[in-house]
Amino acid sequence: MADAANQSIRDSSSPVVEALPAVTWLIATHVADAHLRASLQSCLAQTFTDFECLVIVNGDAVNEVAKQVQEWFGHDVRLRVRRTSVRHLNFSLSLGLHLARAPLVARMDADDISLPDRLERQVAFMHAHRGVAVLGSQYDVIDSKGKIIQHMAMPTTHKAIKKRLMTGNPFCHPSVMFRRDVVLLAGGYLGGLYAEDYDLWARLCLNPRNEFANLAHTCLQYRSDGVGNARGARLAYATMGAAQFKNFVAGSGWRWGVAALISWCKAVFKAKP
Repeated sequence: MADAANQSIRDSSSPVVEALPAVTWLIATHVADAHLRASLQSCLAQTFTDFECLVIVNGDAVNEVAKQVQEWFGHDVRLRVRRTSVRHLNFSLSLGLHLARAPLVARMDADDISLPDRLERQVAFMHAHRGVAVLGSQYDVIDSKGKIIQHMAMPTTHKAIKKRLMTGNPFCHPSVMFRRDVVLLAGGYLGGLYAEDYDLWARLCLNPRNEFANLAHTCLQYRSDGVGNARGARLAYATMGAAQFKNFVAGSGWRWGVAALISWCKAVFKAKP
């Protein structure tokens, strides 16, 4: 399948510049299983259709995983699959940011489900609120069979989100849509193993022009299987503490220093190995 990114001119005798998509889905994976197939299907079946779906396949089995994804959805010209042998989420997401062609990027994890009107709602909000750099949503936690087991309520206003950022993550990462140029200007994904998203939000909030929001509407079903490793892990708390301390050193206020100390204490005394 020819890559649409390499076909900006279709006919040399009558050049037609291909329009860029409004949104880039950004997904990274190292496995091709039933959850990935359902996740990609939910991305491709949106009521808002002006998007590309960029899948970054990483790890040791890149060729097998990429081949399987192409067999599933290769007929959809909006799908783009890229490969890297580096199995690290930060690298894959940064690579995806580099390859994304749209001004808006919608994050998605390889085992979650986006509800059909997610892009429609988020794009409309981002167009109506030009100062918002990152937009998340409410979400439901589902089990391996797709049954809803818990509803998660996230803060919706910029003020409430910044307050939550002091003590925890105010966004469900696979629910967010952000402005690509703003995230690139902040350096992209630079964080640790489990808190790459928190590190990014902390850096973005250093710029007072960047606003945050969460839709009051539920747009994502978050697979409970993915909660275990990251939530409450020592490395996650350690990475949070590092991001908070950097904001303190940058002059964002003493509260960031206190937040860093609390996170590091959790990493030592409370967190699981």
